[in-house]
Amino acid sequence: MNCYPMPEMTLWLIIGSFCIAFLFALGLNWLALIPWRRSVGKHWTERARLLNPARTSARLNNWLIPANLSIISSILCPDVSFLFAAIPSFLAALVAGYFFSREVVPEVSFKSWLHLVAASLFLFFIWWAVLMFAIFNMPLNFSCWTWLSASAVLALMLAFNFGLGIKLLRWFGLVQPASERLKALVEVVSNQMKVTVRATWILSTHLSNALAFPLTRQLVFTDKLLSTCTDDEIKAVCAHELGHLNEPRKVVLTRVLVSMAFYPTIFARPMSSLGDLGTHAYFILIIGSLILWLIGIRVARRMESRADKIAAENQVDAAVYARALERLYETNLMPAVMPRRSAKIHPDLYDRMTAAGVTPDYPKPKPAKGQSWTSYLMFYLAIILAILTCLG
Repeated sequence: MNCYPMPEMTLWLIIGSFCIAFLFALGLNWLALIPWRRSVGKHWTERARLLNPARTSARLNNWLIPANLSIISSILCPDVSFLFAAIPSFLAALVAGYFFSREVVPEVSFKSWLHLVAASLFLFFIWWAVLMFAIFNMPLNFSCWTWLSASAVLALMLAFNFGLGIKLLRWFGLVQPASERLKALVEVVSNQMKVTVRATWILSTHLSNALAFPLTRQLVFTDKLLSTCTDDEIKAVCAHELGHLNEPRKVVLTRVLVSMAFYPTIFARPMSSLGDLGTHAYFILIIGSLILWLIGIRVARRMESRADKIAAENQVDAAVYARALERLYETNLMPAVMPRRSAKIHPDLYDRMTAAGVTPDYPKPKPAKGQSWTSYLMFYLAIILAILTCLG
């Protein structure tokens, strides 16, 4: 069967990809949540442990489902860009995630869920979107257009490091200036620690969290954190985030470099024009990117432990910080002990509380599983489809 890039064919591809991806994501998410549904009445640490693989797989399938549909569309309709399948299927998988969140947190509203998704896209996932677009759309040969395109990608990445993400969140009304209560609490802690904060923002969402941006010296707190934590606990969390604003300059520079670790991947197409030399050089670039990324994970882990120590030291009672951490994890149903094989940045909650001088009143939970079978299914299906494409 041949497909032609006619408008009606493209339209049907967009609609079909969206509907199929939505149904797949909805069904797989429902199946992955079965163990968690059966844990009703158990301690929150056990419920969080069972929820983690389903939650991880749901996030992975946001990418794996579009990948599968993109490969299928390239087989069935080779003359139509795979983006007409990839983009709508990605959006469909995201929308299906709302129903996942709604089941786990019944009080979540579509608006608060949308705020979280939009903030995540602006602050984190847009990096990968820019990279993927550049990889597949760079010129086939090195020319002035190649370097102009590379410069544009580099400029955009640097702009996000220096605050473009927060500006976009402000322009779209996703973050609001800090309330007087939050301003007062941040001011108390910043004066105590002698750390300057240029701006503090509130993100309206159903997750309890806080973020620090060292380069722009800005803080973001979610309204869920502000509504579930006491003033002392908020100050303890603030002390942790200020610990990140007070990181050594060499660490901040390392974070910037790590954020751009995979930038060299955009040269895949032009380097392929150089033959074996270009292929070998590109392979070396990929290895270097992976090494830099692993270094970044190690640095981030050290900085999280450092920030925990700073937060505990800047409290009259170190137990306040331990309670704040536990409240965050319980509110978000995050595992007290993460999977052993995971690229986790933060230490396990149980260890963080113990390091703060507080022994939890429950035994150390078993490590959570990394992911559910649903994402494994999509992953292996993508491999099989890719092999069939190469063979065909």
